Amino acid sequence: MPPLQDPESQQQGMAFMQKIGAALHRFGTPSNRLDEVLQLLSQELGLKASFFSTPSAIFYSYDLPQEHGYARLQRVYAQELDLSKLARLDRLFNKVLDGKISLVAATAEVDRITTAPAPYPSWVAWLAFALASASAVAFFGGGLAEVQLAGLAGMSLGSLYWASLHHAALARLFEPLGALVVSLTAVLGAAPLAASADLATLAGLVVLVPGFSLAVGASELALKHPASGVARLAGAVVTLLMLTMGVLFGRQIGQALPFASPPSVQIQNLPIWGEPLGLLIAGLSLGILFKIEKRDLSWAVLAVFLPYLAFRSGVQDLGLEASIFLGALLAGMFSNIYARVLDRPSLIVRLPGILILVPGATGFLSLNDLGQGDVMAGVEAAYHVGMTATALVTGLLVSNIVIPPRKVL
Repeated sequence: MPPLQDPESQQQGMAFMQKIGAALHRFGTPSNRLDEVLQLLSQELGLKASFFSTPSAIFYSYDLPQEHGYARLQRVYAQELDLSKLARLDRLFNKVLDGKISLVAATAEVDRITTAPAPYPSWVAWLAFALASASAVAFFGGGLAEVQLAGLAGMSLGSLYWASLHHAALARLFEPLGALVVSLTAVLGAAPLAASADLATLAGLVVLVPGFSLAVGASELALKHPASGVARLAGAVVTLLMLTMGVLFGRQIGQALPFASPPSVQIQNLPIWGEPLGLLIAGLSLGILFKIEKRDLSWAVLAVFLPYLAFRSGVQDLGLEASIFLGALLAGMFSNIYARVLDRPSLIVRLPGILILVPGATGFLSLNDLGQGDVMAGVEAAYHVGMTATALVTGLLVSNIVIPPRKVL
């Protein structure tokens, strides 16, 4: 695209940049990648500009020939992980750079993308909540009884999510209410199914635990984006606190009921095929929950398998932190190859891959231990969160050196 010269076209360029910037921010683009996208776009359009983004706002500053300076603050309230819309925005971005679409038409197309319906029906997303929770039992050492109970807890969480789509007030309290519903369902169903309520609760919360925010926040800090990194990490910690309170309240309510007697459970491990099947189901269900396009679901499943197998194969020989590093390295390399070969955002496959490795569940357990008065166990778990998060981020950064990412996204 030739550089913009006249004031009218420059205004159109700035309008498009702000429109696509807000959309990319809304659908899960980290601050470091978002700044790179906007910087590349401004250079292609011939606009002298600089940008600064946080988890809730984007600052635009332009140096136009006819003005001394021009700045805008754009607040971004709605945030959701919708990787299908992120992929469509990436294709639109490429069309603009290639001059295949005008800026006015591209600005209108951003609106059509952001308001498009979800790629999967609501009942499929509801089922994905149950499957994601049930499959997580395979990673936490549970048995078939825990799979059933975690699946029921996931169904309860999915039902709450569906209700939150129609009630804004419920959506704002989705995390603590979701944790309460999952915990209460686990406590009430533990005796009839002879299952571990604690393990089923942890598996049921796997979708809510802010592992992605922890990983992205740590990455942003490592890449010299302190404002966004600190804010994102603080948000993740607050989410963990709300989840912990929700679990404690749900447990107390359930145990206060006369028919909810805690069973004495001896967990039976899953058959040998349980873990591979759990990985397959986890990849598909996470892909649906992250709204990945159908054509990319198989890649999401592969992205879950590769780092987890590398992690599992290295645990005994290398130790936990080194195995997390190895898994993150493989996840980052695979996502960069995927992005380069298929010309799609790397986040589509990177997110499912690193979610298997992120220390979100450990972070929840540390706060849960503190909430129950076991300070030493809580502090020890929090230390492991920091170490595993550091190993994860280091692996992702090294993967960008081994196989450089695309110029954008």
